[in-house]
Amino acid sequence: MLVKTATAFLGQSNYDCLLCHNGRGHLDQLNVWGAGTTRMQAWQMAAFFSRLSYTQYSFPAGTLQADINASPYNQSWIVDDRTTGQYDLNTNYGNRPNRTAVGTIRNVQPSYQFSGATPKAGSWRFEFADNMVNDPMFSRNFANRLWKAMFNMALADPVDQLDPARLDPGNPPPSPWTFQATHPELLEQLAAELRNRNYSLREFLRLIAESSAYQLSSRYSGDWELSYVPLFARHYARRLDAEEVHDAVAKSTGNFPKLAVAGWANTVSYAMQLPDTVENNTSATFLNYFLRGNRDTQPRSAQGSIQQQLALMNDTFVTGRIHMNQSPNLTAIAKLTDRAQIIDEMFLTFLGRFPDSYEKGRADAMLAKATTTALKNTTLEDMAWSLINKLDFLFSY
Repeated sequence: MLVKTATAFLGQSNYDCLLCHNGRGHLDQLNVWGAGTTRMQAWQMAAFFSRLSYTQYSFPAGTLQADINASPYNQSWIVDDRTTGQYDLNTNYGNRPNRTAVGTIRNVQPSYQFSGATPKAGSWRFEFADNMVNDPMFSRNFANRLWKAMFNMALADPVDQLDPARLDPGNPPPSPWTFQATHPELLEQLAAELRNRNYSLREFLRLIAESSAYQLSSRYSGDWELSYVPLFARHYARRLDAEEVHDAVAKSTGNFPKLAVAGWANTVSYAMQLPDTVENNTSATFLNYFLRGNRDTQPRSAQGSIQQQLALMNDTFVTGRIHMNQSPNLTAIAKLTDRAQIIDEMFLTFLGRFPDSYEKGRADAMLAKATTTALKNTTLEDMAWSLINKLDFLFSY
């Protein structure tokens, strides 16, 4: 529980190492803070969770299987806290080295990292959360992760291996170490902004979106070099997430699916509205092609694959939406009579930009051959398919 919590909320996955052994001799080349942290200190953090209790939800006797399957509580767990319990050191079970007694110490009391705060009441997990949201690593972690979501690269990467000893711009790390963040002052200011905005994701993302850094063009006028990327001197293009690709197809065609969600009375039209990345519905297979991952064991990935290309070319989720009688947007464009206007509208609708001279010439030649309404409709369907399969469609520039 500590590893999952510290990784997600503090960006510190190194507790996974520290709960087995001291950092010294193991993390010296990776993490300054981790190298100076002991297993006992990790135990003190884990002790906050020693009163945690969770049991699998049980349906009342006689509940129909169909009702169980449709319930949002199906295969869920009840999380609660006991009023007693402690973190014992006489263990010989689990997937870690035994927690043996240290001298006369037989159990470990909770103590929060940095502050050294100990519980003031019986709800230890609540006390952990209270300390965590006031931990500078909490705001740094989320500012860093949200920056990566917007820019395709974090200020400090990897986002789950943050080093508290190499992030504070007012306290440089010892030589030969350097700051972990490419722009430590910026990360600290962003973390402060997130706190000041009461952790409003909408307000914080608006701040980033309105920045000159985010609004830079992705084009390079000279020869591009990989070393330019962490400087954020240009916008770093990123591949759309699985849900974004799905919703881009639906929005560009104007044909939205009705996605059912277990336990919800109404369907949703956007994959971004799904409450879980592994939600199973009619679009699940298409979404999985684009590596949406899950919340526990498989992270999202922006990697490409043959399956993704085949899905954009052949999957019924795409091919069924670019038929003239299935796409409100294509139907509207087909009513236009000026070829130049038709081409501009197609590119704006599917790629969010105007065509260049080469693209405009090829598209105009295609439309010029469409001398009947049927041929015009077929040509527009072919153009829609081609635009969805252009590299531009998959990337945010």
